[in-house]
Amino acid sequence: MVAMVTILTVLGQLVLLLLLLLLASADPAQLASMVRLRPVHTPLGTVVGVVLQTEFLRPYTTTLVTLHSETVEGRGRLQELLSELLIQHVRGQLVVQLRPEQPGSRLAPPWTHCLLLAESYRALQAAFRGLRATDASNRYDASGYYVIVLLDTNGTALATVNSLFNELWASEIVNVVVAIRRHQTRAEPAIQLWTYVPFSPGLCRVPKPVLLLSWPNDTALYAVDYFPRKNLRFHGCPLRVGTFETRPFTMLRPGGTGLRLGGFEGDLLRCLARKLDFSVDLRIPPRAQQWGRAAFENSTGMMRMIYTAEVDLGIGCLGVSYERSAMLKPGKVHFTTTLVLVVPRGRPYTSFEKLFQPYRRTVWCVVLAYVVLGLLVSATLAHRLTPVRVRRTVAGHTTEPALNLVRILFGNPLPQPPQSCFARTLLLLWINLCLVLQILYQGSLYRYLQRSSGRPPMATLAEIDRSGAAFHISDSARRYFEPYPHRLERLRYLPTVPDNIAARLRWVGQHPDDPDVSMCTRDHVAYHNLRHRLDGQRVRIARQPMALYTVTILYPKRSMLTPGFDDQIERIVASGLLKRWAARYGDYRETGTTPHPTPVASQPAPIHLGQLLGAFELLAVLLALSTLVFIAERRPWRRRNFN
Repeated sequence: MVAMVTILTVLGQLVLLLLLLLLASADPAQLASMVRLRPVHTPLGTVVGVVLQTEFLRPYTTTLVTLHSETVEGRGRLQELLSELLIQHVRGQLVVQLRPEQPGSRLAPPWTHCLLLAESYRALQAAFRGLRATDASNRYDASGYYVIVLLDTNGTALATVNSLFNELWASEIVNVVVAIRRHQTRAEPAIQLWTYVPFSPGLCRVPKPVLLLSWPNDTALYAVDYFPRKNLRFHGCPLRVGTFETRPFTMLRPGGTGLRLGGFEGDLLRCLARKLDFSVDLRIPPRAQQWGRAAFENSTGMMRMIYTAEVDLGIGCLGVSYERSAMLKPGKVHFTTTLVLVVPRGRPYTSFEKLFQPYRRTVWCVVLAYVVLGLLVSATLAHRLTPVRVRRTVAGHTTEPALNLVRILFGNPLPQPPQSCFARTLLLLWINLCLVLQILYQGSLYRYLQRSSGRPPMATLAEIDRSGAAFHISDSARRYFEPYPHRLERLRYLPTVPDNIAARLRWVGQHPDDPDVSMCTRDHVAYHNLRHRLDGQRVRIARQPMALYTVTILYPKRSMLTPGFDDQIERIVASGLLKRWAARYGDYRETGTTPHPTPVASQPAPIHLGQLLGAFELLAVLLALSTLVFIAERRPWRRRNFN
């Protein structure tokens, strides 16, 4: 062990001696460039490093770094600047990716933090082409943070930033800081940090450059807000709002020089307009297409208007779905409701069915069971193989046990009193039928004949499926039925008319016997029932809802409005204002399936002839049956058989 330590010591001394000989023979300038224990901080690296330290050091965030150069020398200068930023300023605390992916290969969320280092403005053109690409919204978040560093400006700084900001505003990238190095007469160049505001007093949708910092004149580097919020005030500029009428969410009302938006989502929009200081320019989908079809190609209605950036935002009972989130940018969910099925009212009982209402099915089954049992016993006694002693013991001396059973069933007295031990059994049956069942039946029947009653409406999807009813839905609601292929063939789409859901509910209220069902939100039903609470055209919904429905505001994929709108919407929802607004537009107390029975008077009321129609129908059936029996008994073949 001692020998090994001695050998290692000697080898170390030899290596140190060789290093000293090399350093002694090297050029001092070359030696300084090779061994630089503490690299020099450049002014541009210092200023940009402060921006990265204050704004980009976020947990669970990766920064995309790209280098754009036209010459080899410029590439080297950019690499030196990047090394200075990563080693000397952020000191390994910033997670970066140095090579962007190929288009279409990224599966993660879009980049929210980007650092673009460019030799000149011309070198940035490739980056701008990538930001304007069709799939750029899937790779770059327009509401993210961007830092652009220019080593050289081909012209004045203001002209350069004007051209650059116009390019960025075409992609609605507003959270951006541009760092420019300006060469001056003195030794160190001046560093300027620029940003822009797209909405300013008198300038709507026109990028206005704003100088954030000029170093070394401004030395308070850490006191500057490098990414001020630019979507908190729009200075009265108009925002294009796509909408249509679907009461009670949105209502189009005349006001001023055009239309204004009502409904509780219209109240939400007016509140946002006051807080964010913008005016509303309403745009309505053509040909009453309303929601329309969400697709990257051949989209229609509101979805097409938002996808093509024809409007800045869309509002009007817009639900969140996978297809819409893939092509649009949903905001914060501000209202949650349920999709319900409007079902027809229960079919009224016929006059004959009312005769069976006093007893439930179980009681009628028991009565039918012992009647059938009595008829079987009577048939067994009438058989010629049955001994006479058994027949007399069970049925007595009567020759018509089945007829006696029918008489007992209707509570009639027997013309011949029973004899033998069967008398006690017959008396028990008579007491059971006449003194118990019939008294209860007659008392209940009097009450059921006087009131109008019917079968309850369909309450579950299983009952609707058994009935074979068709589903009347809007064309955008097909996605809720695709998991159930057996229901697709029963879909019926609402016509493309203004506010087609309200039109359908009015039609259902005027045609209560329509056997089909309609799908809408609970709020549509509550608004309809509030409007028709006195004219008897209220509609009922099934007890089982179809799905949960979340309502939001949809924006184009490249939209800078989302953060500011989401903050205000979150405050409004947390205050409970939206629920209060929604409660004013609907009657939510009676949207269930239980029909309200007609109140029964406290004193007896006379029964009219129409209420006794079922009893007359039953009498006609029994008279026809007795006539047939009488004719059969009078036939000659019956006499020959008995003789």
